[in-house]
Amino acid sequence: MAERILAGVTSETFSSLQLGPGAIIRNFEFAEISSPEEFKTAFLEAIENGQSFGGTQGGINIEIVPTYRKIEIDGANVPFKGDSVIDEWLCQMSCTLKEFKPHTLQAAFPTAEFAEVGSEDSGILSMRIKTAISNDDYDENHTWIATTQYGYLMVAMFNAIGGTTGAITAADRAEGNIPFQTRGTIDDFKDIDFAPCEIWLVQTVDGDIIKSKVGG
Repeated sequence: MAERILAGVTSETFSSLQLGPGAIIRNFEFAEISSPEEFKTAFLEAIENGQSFGGTQGGINIEIVPTYRKIEIDGANVPFKGDSVIDEWLCQMSCTLKEFKPHTLQAAFPTAEFAEVGSEDSGILSMRIKTAISNDDYDENHTWIATTQYGYLMVAMFNAIGGTTGAITAADRAEGNIPFQTRGTIDDFKDIDFAPCEIWLVQTVDGDIIKSKVGG
Protein backbone atom coordinates (compact mmCIF):
# COMPACT_ATOMS: atom_id res chain seq x y z
CA MET A 1 0.00 0.00 0.00
CA ALA A 2 1.25 3.48 -0.86
CA GLU A 3 2.47 5.63 2.01
CA ARG A 4 0.45 8.61 3.14
CA ILE A 5 1.44 11.81 1.31
CA LEU A 6 3.58 14.02 3.55
CA ALA A 7 2.71 17.69 3.98
CA GLY A 8 3.32 20.45 6.49
CA VAL A 9 -0.35 21.30 7.02
CA THR A 10 -1.59 21.12 10.62
CA SER A 11 -4.72 22.07 12.51
CA GLU A 12 -3.19 25.55 12.97
CA THR A 13 -2.45 26.16 9.29
CA PHE A 14 -5.76 27.74 8.36
CA SER A 15 -5.73 30.02 11.38
CA SER A 16 -2.30 31.42 10.46
CA LEU A 17 -2.88 32.63 6.90
CA GLN A 18 -2.31 36.16 5.62
CA LEU A 19 -5.25 37.45 3.57
CA GLY A 20 -5.41 40.06 0.80
CA PRO A 21 -2.93 42.75 -0.32
CA GLY A 22 -3.06 45.00 2.73
CA ALA A 23 -2.23 48.71 2.65
CA ILE A 24 0.91 50.85 2.93
CA ILE A 25 0.61 53.61 5.53
CA ARG A 26 2.84 56.67 5.71
CA ASN A 27 4.16 57.68 9.15
CA PHE A 28 2.09 55.17 11.10
CA GLU A 29 2.31 56.01 14.81
CA PHE A 30 2.68 52.67 16.58
CA ALA A 31 5.44 53.22 19.16
CA GLU A 32 3.00 53.65 22.04
CA ILE A 33 0.57 50.91 21.00
CA SER A 34 0.34 48.05 23.50
CA SER A 35 -2.89 46.18 22.66
CA PRO A 36 -4.68 44.86 19.56
CA GLU A 37 -7.57 47.25 20.25
CA GLU A 38 -5.23 50.25 20.19
CA PHE A 39 -3.61 48.93 17.03
CA LYS A 40 -6.93 48.65 15.19
CA THR A 41 -7.96 52.14 16.30
CA ALA A 42 -4.66 53.66 15.15
CA PHE A 43 -4.82 51.85 11.82
CA LEU A 44 -8.37 53.05 11.09
CA GLU A 45 -7.44 56.60 12.10
CA ALA A 46 -4.46 56.53 9.73
CA ILE A 47 -6.75 55.48 6.86
CA GLU A 48 -9.25 58.23 7.71
CA ASN A 49 -6.42 60.79 7.92
CA GLY A 50 -5.33 60.00 4.36
CA GLN A 51 -2.02 58.37 5.32
CA SER A 52 -2.62 55.34 3.09
CA PHE A 53 -0.99 55.26 -0.33
CA GLY A 54 -4.36 54.09 -1.61
CA GLY A 55 -5.36 51.34 -3.97
CA THR A 56 -2.77 49.07 -5.54
CA GLN A 57 -2.68 46.55 -8.37
CA GLY A 58 -0.90 43.22 -8.41
CA GLY A 59 -0.32 43.01 -4.68
CA ILE A 60 2.50 44.29 -2.48
CA ASN A 61 5.97 42.75 -2.36
CA ILE A 62 8.01 42.79 0.87
CA GLU A 63 11.77 42.19 0.74
CA ILE A 64 13.94 41.78 3.83
CA VAL A 65 17.00 40.21 2.25
CA PRO A 66 20.51 39.77 3.69
CA THR A 67 23.65 39.74 1.56
CA TYR A 68 25.96 37.01 2.89
CA ARG A 69 29.71 36.91 2.36
CA LYS A 70 31.71 33.75 3.05
CA ILE A 71 34.98 34.32 4.89
CA GLU A 72 37.72 32.79 2.80
CA ILE A 73 40.01 30.55 4.84
CA ASP A 74 42.62 28.21 3.33
CA GLY A 75 41.47 24.61 3.50
CA ALA A 76 37.85 25.44 4.28
CA ASN A 77 36.46 23.97 1.07
CA VAL A 78 33.11 22.97 2.60
CA PRO A 79 30.64 25.23 4.45
CA PHE A 80 31.41 25.77 8.14
CA LYS A 81 29.07 27.05 10.79
CA GLY A 82 30.04 30.66 11.46
CA ASP A 83 32.02 31.09 8.22
CA SER A 84 29.75 33.83 6.85
CA VAL A 85 28.96 37.44 7.70
CA ILE A 86 26.11 39.67 6.55
CA ASP A 87 27.43 42.66 4.62
CA GLU A 88 24.10 44.33 3.91
CA TRP A 89 20.36 44.20 4.56
CA LEU A 90 17.93 45.15 1.80
CA CYS A 91 14.63 46.27 3.34
CA GLN A 92 12.08 47.45 0.82
CA MET A 93 8.49 47.23 -0.38
CA SER A 94 7.18 47.57 -3.91
CA CYS A 95 3.79 47.75 -5.56
CA THR A 96 1.87 49.48 -8.32
CA LEU A 97 0.00 52.55 -7.11
CA LYS A 98 -3.26 53.47 -8.82
CA GLU A 99 -4.33 56.82 -7.36
CA PHE A 100 -3.09 60.00 -9.02
CA LYS A 101 -3.32 62.51 -6.17
CA PRO A 102 -0.81 64.74 -4.35
CA HIS A 103 -0.25 62.38 -1.42
CA THR A 104 0.53 59.44 -3.70
CA LEU A 105 2.70 61.45 -6.07
CA GLN A 106 4.63 62.80 -3.07
CA ALA A 107 5.42 59.20 -2.12
CA ALA A 108 6.58 58.39 -5.65
CA PHE A 109 8.60 61.62 -5.90
CA PRO A 110 9.75 62.37 -2.33
CA THR A 111 11.59 65.58 -3.28
CA ALA A 112 8.48 67.08 -4.90
CA GLU A 113 7.17 70.50 -3.92
CA PHE A 114 3.56 71.56 -4.54
CA ALA A 115 2.12 75.02 -5.14
CA GLU A 116 -1.28 76.44 -6.02
CA VAL A 117 -1.46 78.01 -9.48
CA GLY A 118 -3.29 81.32 -9.57
CA SER A 119 -5.70 81.89 -6.72
CA GLU A 120 -5.86 79.61 -3.70
CA ASP A 121 -9.03 77.94 -4.94
CA SER A 122 -8.09 77.76 -8.63
CA GLY A 123 -8.18 73.98 -8.63
CA ILE A 124 -4.74 73.81 -10.26
CA LEU A 125 -1.80 72.38 -8.32
CA SER A 126 1.74 72.36 -9.69
CA MET A 127 4.43 69.89 -8.69
CA ARG A 128 8.14 70.50 -9.14
CA ILE A 129 10.71 67.78 -8.37
CA LYS A 130 13.93 68.85 -6.66
CA THR A 131 17.04 67.10 -7.94
CA ALA A 132 18.69 66.81 -4.51
CA ILE A 133 17.55 64.69 -1.55
CA SER A 134 17.58 66.13 1.96
CA ASN A 135 16.93 64.48 5.32
CA ASP A 136 13.50 66.13 5.38
CA ASP A 137 12.48 64.08 2.33
CA TYR A 138 12.53 60.85 4.37
CA ASP A 139 9.35 59.73 6.12
CA GLU A 140 9.42 58.34 9.64
CA ASN A 141 8.19 55.02 8.28
CA HIS A 142 6.32 53.33 5.46
CA THR A 143 4.31 50.53 7.02
CA TRP A 144 2.48 47.62 5.44
CA ILE A 145 -0.54 46.45 7.41
CA ALA A 146 -2.44 43.37 6.29
CA THR A 147 -5.24 41.15 7.50
CA THR A 148 -4.56 37.66 8.83
CA GLN A 149 -6.75 34.87 10.14
CA TYR A 150 -5.60 35.75 13.67
CA GLY A 151 -5.66 39.56 13.42
CA TYR A 152 -3.13 41.79 11.65
CA LEU A 153 0.41 41.65 10.30
CA MET A 154 2.57 44.78 10.23
CA VAL A 155 5.94 45.37 8.54
CA ALA A 156 7.42 48.84 9.12
CA MET A 157 10.33 50.23 7.10
CA PHE A 158 12.05 52.94 9.17
CA ASN A 159 13.27 56.29 7.79
CA ALA A 160 11.72 55.35 4.48
CA ILE A 161 12.11 57.00 1.12
CA GLY A 162 10.17 55.99 -1.96
CA GLY A 163 10.47 56.41 -5.69
CA THR A 164 9.31 55.17 -9.04
CA THR A 165 10.94 52.08 -10.51
CA GLY A 166 10.02 52.63 -14.15
CA ALA A 167 7.61 54.41 -16.42
CA ILE A 168 4.26 55.74 -15.28
CA THR A 169 1.94 54.17 -17.81
CA ALA A 170 -1.45 54.90 -19.31
CA ALA A 171 -3.19 52.62 -21.77
CA ASP A 172 -6.39 52.32 -23.75
CA ARG A 173 -9.15 50.54 -21.81
CA ALA A 174 -7.02 50.50 -18.67
CA GLU A 175 -6.14 52.68 -15.72
CA GLY A 176 -2.83 54.43 -15.17
CA ASN A 177 -0.05 52.80 -13.15
CA ILE A 178 2.66 54.24 -10.90
CA PRO A 179 5.41 51.66 -10.28
CA PHE A 180 6.52 52.33 -6.70
CA GLN A 181 9.22 51.13 -4.36
CA THR A 182 10.19 52.27 -0.86
CA ARG A 183 13.19 51.27 1.23
CA GLY A 184 14.11 51.57 4.88
CA THR A 185 17.28 53.15 6.28
CA ILE A 186 18.79 53.66 9.72
CA ASP A 187 18.95 57.13 11.26
CA ASP A 188 21.52 56.63 14.00
CA PHE A 189 24.60 54.42 14.42
CA LYS A 190 23.15 53.05 17.68
CA ASP A 191 20.65 51.16 15.50
CA ILE A 192 23.37 49.43 13.46
CA ASP A 193 22.72 46.05 15.15
CA PHE A 194 19.29 45.80 13.50
CA ALA A 195 17.96 46.06 9.96
CA PRO A 196 15.82 49.18 9.41
CA CYS A 197 12.51 47.37 9.80
CA GLU A 198 10.23 45.84 12.42
CA ILE A 199 7.54 43.17 12.20
CA TRP A 200 4.47 42.88 14.41
CA LEU A 201 2.00 40.02 14.64
CA VAL A 202 -1.15 41.46 16.18
CA GLN A 203 -3.19 38.56 17.51
CA THR A 204 -6.72 39.72 18.17
CA VAL A 205 -7.73 36.15 19.07
CA ASP A 206 -5.70 35.91 22.28
CA GLY A 207 -4.95 39.58 22.80
CA ASP A 208 -1.15 39.51 22.29
CA ILE A 209 1.19 41.54 20.11
CA ILE A 210 4.39 39.78 19.07
CA LYS A 211 7.18 42.14 17.97
CA SER A 212 10.25 41.16 16.00
CA LYS A 213 13.37 43.08 14.98
CA VAL A 214 15.63 41.71 12.28
CA GLY A 215 19.23 41.33 13.46
CA GLY A 216 22.10 42.85 11.58
